[in-house]
Amino acid sequence: MVRGFYAAAAGVFTQQKALNVISNNIANATTAGYKSQSTMESSFGEHMINRLSELDSVAQNNIGTGAFLTVNSTEYTDFTQGSLESTGRSVDMAINGEGFFLVESEAFGQVLTRNGQFEIDEEGDLYLPGVGKVLNDGEDTINLESSSFTVSPSGAISVGGEEADTLFVAVINEETVLKSVGNGVFQSEEGGYEQAETGAYAIMQGMVEKSNINMAQEMSKIIAGQNHYNSCTQLIKMYDAINEITVNQIGRIG
Repeated sequence: MVRGFYAAAAGVFTQQKALNVISNNIANATTAGYKSQSTMESSFGEHMINRLSELDSVAQNNIGTGAFLTVNSTEYTDFTQGSLESTGRSVDMAINGEGFFLVESEAFGQVLTRNGQFEIDEEGDLYLPGVGKVLNDGEDTINLESSSFTVSPSGAISVGGEEADTLFVAVINEETVLKSVGNGVFQSEEGGYEQAETGAYAIMQGMVEKSNINMAQEMSKIIAGQNHYNSCTQLIKMYDAINEITVNQIGRIG
């Protein structure tokens, strides 16, 4: 019965974490460049279950392996490209293909994002609100006098017909794991990315990449997860009732 308590409690905790991630996906369904996340569950502490019997022939037959509980071992991010939407704003940009924009944030240093809803601050620097300043191919800030500029598919920024700067479009190395540090913002280990090769991407000015959230799929997940969560809580109540009967009634027999 103790095993049942462990399994039911583990189900509550894992589903609670999964529901939090799904809820965050739904909340960011309209966030430009946001990437869908999900939890991955695995068993923890497998053990061999044996039969208890005075008969050797019975006790020698193992029931098999089992686990007291499951855990949310890690989170998975789906980096599939979202659809592109036209905004008509010159400061908005989207990456069609591979790559991330490189942004200098105060909290985490250099971070990667697909969110291209940029603005120009009072100093004339191109920046991503709430994150930091956009960096060029020299990993320096991009200073523009106004929003009257054009961006080529390769990321070259031109003002008055003359090239003024070039965006840093980063691609990660094969073994690099990105850590989420915000909604659609990721941090990589040092040296985990490099400048993307021309032709692997195209910068689309006046457009933004929408999130890749599938609302129908997320709603199905949250309904199934809620049902699982409720089932586990009901099991805990049942085991608690059985324990109460065991303590209060069996002790009075005889």
